[in-house]
Amino acid sequence: MKFARIVSPLLVCAGLGLAASANAEGWYVVVFGGESSAEGLDQDELDSALVNAGFDLQASSLDDSDTGFGATLGYRVNENFATELSYVDLGEVSYDASNEQANPANESFALSSSAAGPVFSLLGILPVGERFEVYGRAGLALMDVDGEAAATIGDVVTRDSASTTRSNFMFGAGGQFNISERFGIQLEWDRYVEVGSEDITGESDIDLFALGLRYNFD
Repeated sequence: MKFARIVSPLLVCAGLGLAASANAEGWYVVVFGGESSAEGLDQDELDSALVNAGFDLQASSLDDSDTGFGATLGYRVNENFATELSYVDLGEVSYDASNEQANPANESFALSSSAAGPVFSLLGILPVGERFEVYGRAGLALMDVDGEAAATIGDVVTRDSASTTRSNFMFGAGGQFNISERFGIQLEWDRYVEVGSEDITGESDIDLFALGLRYNFD
């Protein structure tokens, strides 16, 4: 009984110490990856645009999701506020169309767009219990967008490409479970607003659902 009375307060203090350390100010890094998806793209609209341009469409496909990943350097100012600088790759969106029965030569058309760049964001954090916390974020992304279109008629391939760098508003929300005072696991959803190239691919919102591993330096 004496042993239990001594150990129990020690365990409580250790748990409180873990929570305080996990929520304390200081530097940290996060690596993350997951699925990105472009919202608002319509395969029927793309098909109609090709048909109206004189393309004898037989088959088409739209791939509006890809793997997204990145890394973050952050600083926790206090229990409820942090700032982060990240590099995020949102992957690629692609569209392909073909007419394998066209005469006198086969025809195909391909369109792709990729986006990546640095992101600065501010986080509002709400601890829930000793090991779990939820947070929301808002920030600004400086996305490098590369778009490419290629048309093939027989053995002749015509290509056009465009690269742009522009700022995009972003926001998101997530949760973190603190495994220890050094390590945590994050699950997060972020939306990047109006990403794209007006010259070729147009613009769309991109969602990123990601799982991250966090390491606290302090």
